[in-house]
Amino acid sequence: MKSILLTAIVTLMLAVSVAAQPNVGYMNPQLVLDNLPEKETIERQLNRFLDQREQEFEEKAIEFQNKLAEFQQAAPELSEAETRRQQQELQVMDQELDDFQRRVHQELEQRQSELLGPVLQQMNNVIETIAIEMDLDYVLNEATGEGEMLLLFVSQDGQEQLDLTDRVLNRMLNQN
Repeated sequence: MKSILLTAIVTLMLAVSVAAQPNVGYMNPQLVLDNLPEKETIERQLNRFLDQREQEFEEKAIEFQNKLAEFQQAAPELSEAETRRQQQELQVMDQELDDFQRRVHQELEQRQSELLGPVLQQMNNVIETIAIEMDLDYVLNEATGEGEMLLLFVSQDGQEQLDLTDRVLNRMLNQN
C-alpha cells in the first residue's frame, strides 16, 4: 500500500513538474527589421535628416575654424583684453558646436523612434499573436542590443520549432 501511494505521489509530482515547464520561443527582431520594405524608406528619411544637419554643422565648423585662424594670426598684436574677449568668443562658438551635435543626436533618436515606433509595435503585435497560437509562455530575443548572442545553444529541433523569426517576418510582409 505504501509503495502504491509513493508511486502515485512521485507520478503526480513528475506530471506537475512537466506541466509547469514554460514553453519558450525565440526570434531575431533585427533580422525581421532588416527584411521589411519599410526599412529602406525609414533609412532614406533618416539619412536625409542627417545630411541636412551635417551641412549645417560643417558651415558652423568652417566659421569657427576661420575665426580661430584669424585669432591666431592676429593674436601677437592684440591687447590682453581683446585676446580674452576673442578667446571667450571662440569658447562660446566651440560650445555651440558641441550643443549642436548633442541636439542633432537627440533629434535623430527622436526621429528614429517616431519612424520605427509603428513598425516595432506591429512586430510586437505579430509576436504576441504567434506566441499565443504556439502556446508560448516566453519569446526571447536571439541577441542582445550589443549583438551578442543571448541563446548559447539551441538544438536543431528547437531551431525548427521555436525560432519565430521567419513566421514574424512572413506575417508582417503579408500584412502590408
